[in-house]
Amino acid sequence: MTNSVASLSVCCLIVLVLLLPAPHGASSHTSHELGSGQFFPNKTHGKSSGNSQQASTVSTATTTSSSSIATGLLGNNKLPIVHQQSPCSPLHGLPSLTAADGLHHDASLIRRRFSSKSSPVAPPASSLAVTIIPTNGSSDPTRKPVTLQYSVLVSYGTPEQQFPVLLDTSSIGMSLLRCKPCASGSDDCHLAFDTSRSSTFAHVLCGSPDCPTNCSGDGDGDSFCPLDSTYSIIDGAFAEDVLTLAPSSKAIENFRFVCLDVDEPDDDLPVAGTLDLSRDRNSLPSQLSSSPGQATAAFSYCLPKSPSSQGYLSLAVDATVRHDKVTAHAPLVSNGGDPELASMYFIDLVGMSLGVDDIPIPPAGSFGNNGVNLDLGTTFTKLTPEVYMTLRDSFRKQMSQNNHSLLGFDGFDTCFNLTGVRDLAMPLLWFKFSNGERLLIDLDQMLYYDDPAAAPFTMACLAFSSLDAGDSFSAVIGTHTLASTEVIYDVAGGKVGFIPRSC
Repeated sequence: MTNSVASLSVCCLIVLVLLLPAPHGASSHTSHELGSGQFFPNKTHGKSSGNSQQASTVSTATTTSSSSIATGLLGNNKLPIVHQQSPCSPLHGLPSLTAADGLHHDASLIRRRFSSKSSPVAPPASSLAVTIIPTNGSSDPTRKPVTLQYSVLVSYGTPEQQFPVLLDTSSIGMSLLRCKPCASGSDDCHLAFDTSRSSTFAHVLCGSPDCPTNCSGDGDGDSFCPLDSTYSIIDGAFAEDVLTLAPSSKAIENFRFVCLDVDEPDDDLPVAGTLDLSRDRNSLPSQLSSSPGQATAAFSYCLPKSPSSQGYLSLAVDATVRHDKVTAHAPLVSNGGDPELASMYFIDLVGMSLGVDDIPIPPAGSFGNNGVNLDLGTTFTKLTPEVYMTLRDSFRKQMSQNNHSLLGFDGFDTCFNLTGVRDLAMPLLWFKFSNGERLLIDLDQMLYYDDPAAAPFTMACLAFSSLDAGDSFSAVIGTHTLASTEVIYDVAGGKVGFIPRSC
């Protein structure tokens, strides 16, 4: 396990030199803003289709010294994030979600997570056992795509044991880690934390203030605090140890997490757990805010827009909550008093504008506000059926001069074949928040491309979809929409900030 993690780190140092993303503020396409739209001249029109409209970043990357790579590329206070298909990811080579898989997974996850308040809420897809779904049509049914797409390297214990873990903002409220010995009794679990090697490891006991579940113990108070029976699909117990976040070496003493028992090693899922970024008191931001010298449960992340780039995670006082480049803030809002949703993040998105059209987003259901969820587990943004149809119809109208593909593509129902188009005019998409501020959504995040290297002159689809009728919230904003934007969670300040094109 140690050798594989070391090899992964070396891989990142080499590959990221070649694949460093364009500088902040740089665009991947040559375009000009004209009022409520963007104009894209097709410089490759009439040339071979092998030419790409997308700007190359290799020449920029090769000017970066190896010493800057060695310090983490991002500075000492930012933890590199990679997409599962990055050469630096432990999940590289496993099947990735297709767009159709992503849309199907999004709908399934949202149905489970936001089920009717009158019925029991099913456990969210947070454990390692349920972060994967079958690949439709796969010739090998045992190889499945991972639905959480982004991972970081962290260390547990004393001395440190380093593991790749998946990021999650809407989990069951705690970080998860595979631990030895496994449930089968074998000490040879693949990629699992060896608690016997850590001098600082301790179980959380029943009756302890740090035990969030109800357990009576065995009479002498020594029983381990189990994961609540609500999540019986996950077998594990609460524990504490040192969590170290490289490259800054920031350490959190007595970090609470769930030690998972796994029956057998799963070589198809080479990650050790999940890192919880939710609002729960056991999440990483909450525990970090209660550590000595930390003042607020603030953090930010910037998700890479492609496997050939990297993002970052910034925590607590290192998070850029007062960054002078913040483009817009959105108010954090209540979840409507539903305890099942208390650990999730909701913002007050009141409308959008697409080109010349305004698209209001009325409050939905019993939230009393717009109840728009920010979620690392959802790929594409989903809107109420009425709002989605308004957005879709507006996009079709403003793109009517182009070749509309009525059959759709990859699960999307609003697509245009822009291959060979001489010049292209695209409407600008803005998100509008209740405080009057606006966020411009980049073209690459508004659309889904068949061939990203040829974008936007390829098959392009509106990268949004519809929620199920009757859902009690207004929207779920997925990772595709905010990729390359730094999302800053200033929990104490009651707001979320956005800095586009940050990674």
